[in-house]
Amino acid sequence: MTYRIASSTPRRWPRAAALAVLALSTLALSGCAILEGPTPEIPQREAPAIPEVAPELIAGGTAEENLPYFTEVLRGYTAGEGAIKGEPVSRAVIDAGFDKSLMQVSFDRSETGLEADNIFVSVLLGENCLLGQVVTSDRSFVAETAAAVGPENNICLIGETVPITW
Repeated sequence: MTYRIASSTPRRWPRAAALAVLALSTLALSGCAILEGPTPEIPQREAPAIPEVAPELIAGGTAEENLPYFTEVLRGYTAGEGAIKGEPVSRAVIDAGFDKSLMQVSFDRSETGLEADNIFVSVLLGENCLLGQVVTSDRSFVAETAAAVGPENNICLIGETVPITW
């Protein structure tokens, strides 16, 4: 038995191409309908309460013990005029007395060149971390503690971070 592959005639190509485009367009447009729905609500964050007594850095202290001070460092920075970028945010934390060799900071720009929506900064204290997030659009911030991660429990921010060389 022999098989013959039929070649398309010049008249059939435009019609086949038009049908393919129509099919892909229909598929693409039907995908858009799937994405429709309610817009997720972003909860309003309340700024951390201002302590009655100004907290101080507790050298050798735990992340939990230093959270009030770390929070005030971020509050002070976000209340100012400094740029919400990795270097100045982390420099504020360094200048407040935290060891930069124990810190991580996120990138100012995405891999596609867009400005970061948030800057994350962390300080490893023992097996726990001080984590700070500063929002670039409105200068709001959040500070909290969390357990360090990784095989040796020595990472606060997951993924590639900026080397702190300043």
